[in-house]
Amino acid sequence: MKKCGKKLIGLLMAVAMVSTMALSGCKEKAPETTAAETKAQTEAEQNTPEAAGTESAGGESQAQADGKDPNRLIKIGFLFSNVISTDAWAQTHENARLYLEENCENVETFKVENIAGGADCERVMREYINDGCEIIVGTSFDYLDYMLALADEYPDIAFINGSGYETKDNLSVYIAKLEQGRYLTGMMAGELTEVDKIGYCSSIPFPDPIKQLNGFAAGVAATNPDAKVVTLWSNSFNDPTTDALCANTLIDQGCDLICIDLSSSAVAQVCEERGVKFIGSSVDMREFAPTQQLTSNCWTWGPWMAKQVEAVREGSFKGAWCELDINDGAISLADYSDAVPQNVIDMIEEQKQKFMDGEEVFVGPLYDNTGKLRVPEGESLTGEAANSMQWFLPNVIDNWADKPVD
Repeated sequence: MKKCGKKLIGLLMAVAMVSTMALSGCKEKAPETTAAETKAQTEAEQNTPEAAGTESAGGESQAQADGKDPNRLIKIGFLFSNVISTDAWAQTHENARLYLEENCENVETFKVENIAGGADCERVMREYINDGCEIIVGTSFDYLDYMLALADEYPDIAFINGSGYETKDNLSVYIAKLEQGRYLTGMMAGELTEVDKIGYCSSIPFPDPIKQLNGFAAGVAATNPDAKVVTLWSNSFNDPTTDALCANTLIDQGCDLICIDLSSSAVAQVCEERGVKFIGSSVDMREFAPTQQLTSNCWTWGPWMAKQVEAVREGSFKGAWCELDINDGAISLADYSDAVPQNVIDMIEEQKQKFMDGEEVFVGPLYDNTGKLRVPEGESLTGEAANSMQWFLPNVIDNWADKPVD
């Protein structure tokens, strides 16, 4: 399936991902840690009807029919837009790279850190291809335009990018219903705030962060209709100085719980220093807020990527727009702290099961914070509509000075 976002969305996302990242990186071979056997989930995928359909009439896989050894070594090149050790979003993809090394047979991964979109990222991708990589994995919207061009030039290479809307026959884009995890932590925040004023530190007001913020706000409203979600925008995904300023400002304004959609650890550290409850993002941030973190929204890409590796191995890889969800294992919460009561945990686990059974986050009637009806009763907001949000739920104080009017 091919999805193309509106030009406005693409522009906003492209602008959003531009930062002060250096235009250079060092290619580093990953440690060789091939596991003894493939994970059961990956094996099950190979036995699905879809996988079976890749076999030729003689019982060969498409790869065998094309003269490729299905047991060959698959080389995979990763590009990271930031330094992994200082960026939680990058760490989620490093976890995925390690997952492939540990759970897929005959794979070898390589990585580049701290490289922005531009001529340099194209150079690295070409180097990977020349070195025999069959799969290129990008982790930033910045890379997408270059991948699209290279996908036409190298139709036998599988390109995979984290975020974006446009695909090719040999290029897949993956995103996730991150609003599911946000909703669950919003429920927790609504229950645990004592002053009905919750702080939310976010990155840049473009559709994906807005979708996540609204998911959090919906969860808050479900458990505490009186609570407000006060949002400040850092205008970057990883700017520790500005992130810390946002956190301190929200705390000074009286917020007694802070949630983030940022990749730095600065907010966690501020909350730990000031004794304010904290909900993290991307990975478990407990090391930075050991006494104040309640949980963290965690994103996991490894199992899905393992399926893409096996598809390439068997010759069945097909570019697609992939929206992962809680059933894919892409969305989870870190261990709860002792400050989270058991009844709140039980409530969250019950809602988690509802999401697994198909319940959506954004179910009408939903109004925005100007009073405009956005989702009529009996309808739900999903897919491209959910991924193009530029409005906020009524309990959100958005502080977006240049918010578009529609």
